Amino acid sequence: MQKIIIIKLLLAAILGGLIGIEREAHGRPAGFRTHILIATGSALLMMISQHIYEIYQELRVESMILRIDPGRIAAMTIASMGFLGAGVIIREKGQVRGLTTAACLWIVTAIGLAVGCGFYSPAVITTIISILSLVMLRYIERNINKDWYRRIVITTEDTEEQLIKICNLLKKNKGKILNIGFDKDIIKKEILYDIDIRFREDTLDSVIVRELSMINGIKKVRWG
Repeated sequence: MQKIIIIKLLLAAILGGLIGIEREAHGRPAGFRTHILIATGSALLMMISQHIYEIYQELRVESMILRIDPGRIAAMTIASMGFLGAGVIIREKGQVRGLTTAACLWIVTAIGLAVGCGFYSPAVITTIISILSLVMLRYIERNINKDWYRRIVITTEDTEEQLIKICNLLKKNKGKILNIGFDKDIIKKEILYDIDIRFREDTLDSVIVRELSMINGIKKVRWG
């Protein structure tokens, strides 16, 4: 019995660590050690759930009202991963980063639970698929033409032609304007434009900022 428990915990740690190595190599906040801890902890929680169920099964009598669900701890374990997943997701300069790492934490939890209940083959296959997705599909992803979304905030003088100049420059850089919000300061005679843009290719933010800053009357440019 003890040998099986040790094997399960070690296997969960190995499978979680394999996925964690890939995340660590790319400098993600949840790396090698985090994935090992999550996979091992999930396997332990699954075994605890099964063990509790077995204990109460032995004590079960016909008049017993208490009902034990061996899947309850597993369900709460998956749900609790939302907190860790949210911690690694970062929104920066109109981009959301960390979704893949959050997904890795979630799937490593599932792998740990699978190992904990003795579902070894699916756990190993899932690990292999996950690693292939992270490593091999990265090269395929680079060759896919995809849209890039940005938000730019511009403070400029309150003149009619400024917005036209800004829009023309963004279109020249292959950007499609999706939405324009503005906030007018009557005292300072300034307008703050909040513009959502879609690009067909990843455009250098610094190039657009430099070109915008060269337009007379623009006082401040930043990516939202």
